[in-house]
Amino acid sequence: MHARNSILRYLVPALSIGLLYLSTAGCSPSAEVKSQEDVTQGDEKLSEVDAMQRVEAVTDNDYSKMTQVDPNLKQEAMADYDKAIQEDPKNADAWYARGFAQLSHGDAMLKAVEDLTMAIDLKPDYAQAYLMRGRAYEALGDMVQAKADRAKALELQPGID
Repeated sequence: MHARNSILRYLVPALSIGLLYLSTAGCSPSAEVKSQEDVTQGDEKLSEVDAMQRVEAVTDNDYSKMTQVDPNLKQEAMADYDKAIQEDPKNADAWYARGFAQLSHGDAMLKAVEDLTMAIDLKPDYAQAYLMRGRAYEALGDMVQAKADRAKALELQPGID
């Protein structure tokens, strides 16, 4: 009887851990995984916008129509980035993606700088974020900061231009 109790003493915790593992195996993904999925969805939507703009420009040879792409796609992409940041505020890629979206569409350069700065704060060796923040500063007319960010990007990743 004593040997049986000893076995049960070790077996019960092991079974409990196994059951706990099985019960959590089907749980929803972590915040980091969900956040990264939201970034990917946003990227896909912005890629679709860019592709539509290129097709319109080539087919019509009228670059003034490039802004006539479905504005909902861009809004949906921004919503995905916002959701990614909300789910995982430490996701440097989400901050970068949102900042890049703002920069590439010329909406809000100051917001782009803020988001890219957050990406850099979270990941200090994020060369691409430095490069894009430099471009945002350039668009804002701050050439000193633009050159400093470009230099830092090149220091971190030579030839990044």
